[in-house]
Amino acid sequence: MAFLYHPLIVHFPVALWMTSALFEVLYLVRRDEFSAAAARWLIGLGLLGAAVSIVSGWVDLLRQVELGVGTGILIRHRLHSLLAYAATAAYVAVFLGRWRRTIPPRWTILLSLLGAAFVAATGYIGGELRKVM
Repeated sequence: MAFLYHPLIVHFPVALWMTSALFEVLYLVRRDEFSAAAARWLIGLGLLGAAVSIVSGWVDLLRQVELGVGTGILIRHRLHSLLAYAATAAYVAVFLGRWRRTIPPRWTILLSLLGAAFVAATGYIGGELRKVM
């Protein structure tokens, strides 16, 4: 089996986005600008990490396909990818919705928390994929 980079890289956007969810909740409780700014920065940094993570995921998948990985893994990977893309798209929308704003619009907070749920589901399925590889 070839060495896979994606499982090493993906922890960065996951950790950044899940920590941003904590700051979202803190903002809802405290209504302080620091929590809103921290969430915005963590989301932006997570987007940079997600770009690298998505590319590494495809490189690793193509390597596994060359080695003859089974159809079951490809089907699971498709769901994993769709959830990852949904999370990334949600965070892109949140980041753009907060661009140059100190007070985040309500919809961005809800979408950010939904993105965190997508990240959690993506991570679970990704972990299950690793068990069968």
